[in-house]
Amino acid sequence: MSNRPFTAQLPRKPEFGDEILIRGKLKSDARVVSVNFCLPRPAQLPDDQTPPHIAYHFKTIFHDDGSSAVIHNWKNCVWQDETVEENYWMLDRNEKFTLIFRFHEEVFKVFAEDTQHTPDYEFVHQLPMENILQIEIWDDIEYIEEIAFKYKRTDY
Repeated sequence: MSNRPFTAQLPRKPEFGDEILIRGKLKSDARVVSVNFCLPRPAQLPDDQTPPHIAYHFKTIFHDDGSSAVIHNWKNCVWQDETVEENYWMLDRNEKFTLIFRFHEEVFKVFAEDTQHTPDYEFVHQLPMENILQIEIWDDIEYIEEIAFKYKRTDY
């Protein structure tokens, strides 16, 4: 898989209760992996740059000493203050992973493997959730097996 980025357009604007499931595998020597929930990209911006507006940036960094961390952030033309937490969603980079991102009224909720437990991570909305148009997956991914868009409301 190429280094940057894997991009998927959302079929429709997200609403509260909707979910995006990502299933895949990291490279066994992964150093960093990021998932961005992106707002529209201005036409004059080259495709090889990160978008200027990212509603949610979920990044995991793996250090040489075996430790790792999850970083939550957002971008409104410039990166804002980040929140750093312990990584407990990906402990073995040789195993396949499942991440589920659920949209709630005030927060993004992130679940590892399934949603039958309290969220592993939460991040408060800073930009309008309904303006998210695409998801980008960056860096040390060996492959993406599945991306599923699950909608709470199906009456359209």
